[in-house]
Amino acid sequence: MVRLELDKVVMRRMKEDDIEMVKALIKITMPRSTGVLGSSRPYWDYVGSSYRGTQDETLPNPFSRISGKTPGTKKPRRKITPKDKDKELPTENVSPEREQEAGLVWVADCDGEILGCIFRESEKRADIRRICRVVTGSWYRREGLGRLLVHSLEQREMEAGALRVYTHVPFPSKLGEAFFRKLGYRQIGEGTDDEEDFEKNKLETPERGFLGHPLTKVFYKDL
Repeated sequence: MVRLELDKVVMRRMKEDDIEMVKALIKITMPRSTGVLGSSRPYWDYVGSSYRGTQDETLPNPFSRISGKTPGTKKPRRKITPKDKDKELPTENVSPEREQEAGLVWVADCDGEILGCIFRESEKRADIRRICRVVTGSWYRREGLGRLLVHSLEQREMEAGALRVYTHVPFPSKLGEAFFRKLGYRQIGEGTDDEEDFEKNKLETPERGFLGHPLTKVFYKDL
């Protein structure tokens, strides 16, 4: 376990140069139940999700405000080396429609090293957001990185007008369930929901397998 200074972490949009590093991070953590904390998509359009704007877009980091430090990014240091590291990434023409449908990926960057990432699905309803996946590197677990990624994304979406965030946790993942509960998320069906909540939650159903058994538990949090 490595001691992580959260005030040095920059949470920025994933760029095309980051795609292979993000895939490698997910591949390393995927076999472990502690790797993927929330997931509702079996695939992702990485190229469509990569940032193509003229300005770097970042999530707010409350720790940098507390410490007074201004985190900065350096040239990525390829600590996780994919097999095809020497192969250049193809540059595709991505339409605005594809980019909108692909959703967003944010990476946690510290001194040029990607430590984790969070995936937000495309907007289907104006005031609703859905976190698809949260991944942290094995060296940086229990350091508050996952919590920082989720809280920072929640803050951004709340400022953009979102009122509720959903996340789908794989059914056997006790860690994922405990993680989101600690962050204030509730499972659909727990407690007594009013009529408005009931109508909202009807539109967010768990994924089901071939035989109809639920594969995910749906959690939500009001912002």
